[in-house]
Amino acid sequence: MNRLREALRSPRTDEGFSLVEVIVAMVIFGIVSTGILTSANIVIRMTADNRSRQVAVNLAEQQLDTDRGILDPFDVHNIPATSTDLPLTQRVSGRTYTITQATSLVSVDGSDITCGSSSTVSYRRITVKVDWTGRLPTTAPVQSDTILAPNGRINDASTGSIAVLVSGASGTGEQGVGVTVSPVSGGATALLSQPAATDVDGCTYAFGVTPGTYRVAISKPASKDQLQNSTPTTGQQNEPADLVVSAGGTSPLTFTYDQTATYPLTYAPGSGAVLPDKMATTFLSAGAPWSSDETAAPQNSIALFPYPSGYGVIAGQQADPNTRSLCAAEDPSAWGSAPGVRAGVRASAPGQTPGGTSPAVAVPMGVFTVTAPVLSLGNTYVTAVGQSSTDNGQPGCQNTETFTFSTYLAPGQTRTFALPYGTYRLYAGGLLGLTTSGIGSPAVKIANSLYNGPLSSITSGGLLTLDPRPAS
Repeated sequence: MNRLREALRSPRTDEGFSLVEVIVAMVIFGIVSTGILTSANIVIRMTADNRSRQVAVNLAEQQLDTDRGILDPFDVHNIPATSTDLPLTQRVSGRTYTITQATSLVSVDGSDITCGSSSTVSYRRITVKVDWTGRLPTTAPVQSDTILAPNGRINDASTGSIAVLVSGASGTGEQGVGVTVSPVSGGATALLSQPAATDVDGCTYAFGVTPGTYRVAISKPASKDQLQNSTPTTGQQNEPADLVVSAGGTSPLTFTYDQTATYPLTYAPGSGAVLPDKMATTFLSAGAPWSSDETAAPQNSIALFPYPSGYGVIAGQQADPNTRSLCAAEDPSAWGSAPGVRAGVRASAPGQTPGGTSPAVAVPMGVFTVTAPVLSLGNTYVTAVGQSSTDNGQPGCQNTETFTFSTYLAPGQTRTFALPYGTYRLYAGGLLGLTTSGIGSPAVKIANSLYNGPLSSITSGGLLTLDPRPAS
């Protein structure tokens, strides 16, 4: 009995775990479980990535097999290029694979050369790269390359080659440009066939060319070069010289040529002024200045090479293919600041993408009104003869122009006219272009302060000054 009582009085030993012990155990279990799940997830992702990489390898090899099946290495191009090329993406097992392809020409010594290089072309190097969605950062895209050789020789030791590269305004190749090669002298002969149109790299070649001098012309609808020529041709003024082809060599030629941008023009907008019957408009850019036809009516829209920096626009002829001196006074920016006035500013046309259309360009001009005599016997025609003047800080005029207006004035009628900036002597007559009877103040008035600066004036002897400088 005593032993039983002692056993009943002894401390209990089945108290269990405390709350702290339970929490610690759960934390340890969570850490271990997270590590196991993370490791499992990494293993799953790596396994999937390896499968994706194998798919990418197969796609790259398929692309190279397609390229090898093309017998002409000049028919293999970069991808992406146009929507008609091979698919740029493929969907396999829920993942998207993107295929890109880079190509380069290879010279006889194995080095890569650019299209239009003077080095002799022997092969084409092709590099295919395949990337995919969900690729691990530690995994590189698949890349594979090969050398493509033609069935026959590209070059011959007794003949030469012509390499033509056509670049657009952005500096990238211009596709689909037609190229014509014609013999000029030095033993040159007509080609058996003309080169193909330029490829997506802007490149084309003529092989088997008899040594001699050749003329090369390029063309494409609605396109111009930096000199605003629609069909640039070697040997023309300001264009590259004719090509001399040597046996065993490649003669390179580069053009800058692109689809034109359209520039609508409004002259002295809002003034309602009558424009001269014939007047050029000048466009100044990063390249050579260019003027429209001075023997034609002012154009209300013109297509030009799409310089990214745009154009400065001037009413009047500031660019001359015959390199004669022109009238600086027609350019508003040539009029510097003077007491009471600020320097003049020419119109600006913003840069446009190839094929784009600019907002209408407001071209400033000097504006004035003329009132015909009430007692005149017939209609009155106005003629303006340019003068060279440096009064009040004018820039002068090296080669003056004469402007006529076929829009006449009835007896007592008043009309508003516009002219390029500068100084003119005005005449009125019953026939167009007569310069026998001068007209001046008070029949002539300076009109529309929006275009004429405060120093614009008209003398009683008919000397009209149209000054572009605004008041300071």
